[in-house]
Formats: sequence, structure tokens, C-alpha cells
Amino acid sequence: MKKVITVIYDEFKSIGTNIPVLIVLILGNVGYGFLYNLLYNTNVYRNAPIAVVDMSQSDISRHLIDYIDATQQVEVSLKTQNYDEARQMLIERKIVGFLYIPSELKEQLMRGNQAKCIIYGSTLSFLDYLNISEAVNYATLEINSELLPEMLKTINMIDLMFLVNGKAVNIVAEPLYNNSEGYGTYLIPPVLMLIIFQTMMIVISMNETSLVKRSFRHVSMPPYIYVFAKALSYFLIYLIFSIFFLIFIPLLFDLPHLSNFLNIITLMIPYLFANIFFCLIFTLLFKDADSPLFFIVFMSVPLVFLSGISYPLELMPWHWRMFHYIIPAAPATMAFVKLNCMGADMNNITSEMINLWLQCIGYYIIAATIRVKKGKRVILS
Repeated sequence: MKKVITVIYDEFKSIGTNIPVLIVLILGNVGYGFLYNLLYNTNVYRNAPIAVVDMSQSDISRHLIDYIDATQQVEVSLKTQNYDEARQMLIERKIVGFLYIPSELKEQLMRGNQAKCIIYGSTLSFLDYLNISEAVNYATLEINSELLPEMLKTINMIDLMFLVNGKAVNIVAEPLYNNSEGYGTYLIPPVLMLIIFQTMMIVISMNETSLVKRSFRHVSMPPYIYVFAKALSYFLIYLIFSIFFLIFIPLLFDLPHLSNFLNIITLMIPYLFANIFFCLIFTLLFKDADSPLFFIVFMSVPLVFLSGISYPLELMPWHWRMFHYIIPAAPATMAFVKLNCMGADMNNITSEMINLWLQCIGYYIIAATIRVKKGKRVILS
């Protein structure tokens, strides 16, 4: 036990006296935690600029435009009858999209026929397209309610009897989990888990390859105890940062926080240990600190997809889906979103917890085995 405490003390000393590691550990974790939340603090995109190509020039089209402009989602910055002008503004990103109103709008509506307006928007940004669609749908409902009395005058007796005798179906949308329907609420929780994984790999790789550790006392112990003691030191450090990321940050920035403290800690225990053993394997296999960094750069974007949050796992090819089950950040991110954003309990993340514990045990055995091959006993120096 005394030797384990010695290893933990020396790890703390190594990190505390290594300025680059401290910068990544403190500024990286705290800075990223605040940076992402401040970037997405607005959460919901408001007053996106759009244009309207009004070929109708009728009182109905003017009312439609007014209703669209009154919504929070968009702002009508251009009214024109020139389709090419609106399209050019979209290409130049002066607007995020435009609505085309046909010349026969009023005539079609007054006859009781369906009139078709066309939304032109770039789907390269789904938020822009979604905002335009929501604004136009709202305005359309308002126009329909205004025109209903006039439209009833043009409907024949059979259709009128159908409308009177038929039962109206009232569809009410009830958003689940992301009530604000904001982008930050959707993106930040999984990103926080990925930040823990990425900064941990950087810190461990930099610290394990540091020359500072050569000045420490000599302690001889079996490799499997040494690896566990080393992992325990990183675990204690990152447990504090996990509380900051997953409990303090959601409360500070009003992100979903439906889970309780105990459930989050229960999840973080296998996640942190699996991460640490995973990172230690890289530092044991590679002598330089750059190799793990290359892995981080390569895996940063794929990890977002492999977590199953931004893209369904069921649609991934099997060889990509396999990585979801061998990289600790992937199942842990899915489990955290279920707990903290969907209000799930521990029974709902059983498969993720089993996966993390298996990774934890497996990576520990691999890390200890590599140490054994390098020598029966480890000497810290």
C-alpha cells in the first residue's frame, strides 16, 4: 500500500512540475468547457436573414410575408420579384434562403385549390433550412385561418357537409429531451465527454514521456500493481474535472441535467479507468508524445459519429460500428446523454456499462502485460 501511495505521489509531483502538462490539464479542460458553451450560448438561431420573391403582389402574399417576418426564426431582409437576384444573394451568403411565391397564389386560394410556395435554402446548414421551414409553416397556418371563411364560400355542398360532420384531428408536437430545440443543448453534452477523452490522452502521453520523472526515487513493484497505481493517480485528477464538466457546466449554462450525482459518478468510474488504461497502452507502445497526439487528431471527428449521437449506429458499416465498442469515449458518451439528457436510470445503460467495464479490464490486462514484457518488476527513477 505504501508503494502505491508513493507512485500516486510521484505522479502528482510529475504533473505538478511539468508546465506544458499543467497547461493542457487546467487550461485545456477548463478552457474547452467554457469555450464550447460560450460559442453555443445562444443555442437557438434567431432572425436569420431571408428574401421573398413575391410574384403575386397581392394582399394575401403581403400578409404572408408580414407573418413570416414576425416570427423569431427569420427576418425578411429583401422583397423582390427577381428570382435571379435572390439566388445570387443566397450564393453570396447574404441570406440563408428565400421563399418563392407564385403569381397565381390568390386565385388558387380563392378557388379553394392548394397553392404551392417554394422554399429555396441550402441544406448544407440544416439549422438555416429548419428555421425557414418553421417560419413559413407558422405563417401558412395564420393565412389559412384568415382565408377559411372566404374559402368556404367556394366549396360545394358535399365538401361542406364533409367539413361540418368530419372530426378535426388536432396534432400537438411535444419535444422530448431538447425542449428548447437548440443546437447547443444537442451538441454540448456529448462534446464534454469527448473533451475528457482527448485532454486525458494528451496529458498522459506528455507526462509519461516527460524527462521530469527521471528525478524521482526508486520504487520496485510488480507491473500489474504499478499500472493500477499509476491509473489511480490519473483517476483522482480527472474525477475532479469530470465533476466540473458533467455537473457544474450543465448547471452553469442551463444544459440538461436530469441525472443525479451518484449515477454520473457510477458511469465515470469505468469510463475514466478504461480511458486511462487505453491511453497508457499508447504511451507504452510509443516512446514519443507525438504518436498519441496523431491518434487524437485522426479520431476527433470520427468519435462524434462513433458515439451514435450525431449519426445512428444502425446505419454504420459493421467495421466502423466495431470501433464504437472498443474506444471508451463512444459508449460512455451515449450513456451520459441517456442519463443526463433523457432522464434514464442505470438499468437503461446496462449494455454501455458492461462494455466499459470489459474495456477497463481488457485494457488493464494489456497495459500490465506490456509492462511485464519489459521486465518483471518496474523501477521508477
